[in-house]
Amino acid sequence: MKTIQVVSGQINYTLKINNMKKLTVTAIKKINKNLDYFFNSATDQQIKKGLTWYKNANKEANIIAKKYNLDVYKVSQVISALSPRNKWVQNIKDADKVCQAYKLGLQPEDIKVCTFHINKFKAFNILGNGLNITDKSLKTYNFVNNIANLDDNFLTVDIWHLRACFFNDINISSASIGRVAYEQIKKLTIKKANKLGLKGFEFQAIIWLSAQTIFTNQRKNK
Repeated sequence: MKTIQVVSGQINYTLKINNMKKLTVTAIKKINKNLDYFFNSATDQQIKKGLTWYKNANKEANIIAKKYNLDVYKVSQVISALSPRNKWVQNIKDADKVCQAYKLGLQPEDIKVCTFHINKFKAFNILGNGLNITDKSLKTYNFVNNIANLDDNFLTVDIWHLRACFFNDINISSASIGRVAYEQIKKLTIKKANKLGLKGFEFQAIIWLSAQTIFTNQRKNK
């Protein structure tokens, strides 16, 4: 169990990331303010990019789906499966390569992708063996539904969204939250987005871009 120190405004408080089963009212209020900070810190360019990120991802998934006569939800799951430690442009290229290989009757060992072997095999299983990403994997399940359906009932709470929520550079290996806490963050983020006339996934994409820039600059200045 790793305990991290989270700084929010003038208040310091301790949070056990791996035991985050339910957030307190105080924690939710701090998250609310932190998300405001990152949204207000976003540049005009980041806002424009964030507003179109998932729409562009949806277009990419549909292009691959039509190209290989596959269901767009399946393709979105393949994209999600191949995403760990993979840059987005390469992620799409790898998804296309896996779908093509599957249609040609090739096996996972016949091609190379720029992520882990386990993720490549998972992608093939999604296409060929009926494997589905379920809500047992909350982040990836929400990510798939955001891409495939542009569904505002889902929200991708990834490492960057958590860093924005808790205003701390959380170690990726420790960034896991329980189902209740995930749902609390998800509902809060979607609610904030809707008040601004945005979809939850649009707001999340803007936060993602803003947080990544801010935390990267912080590390450079240490």
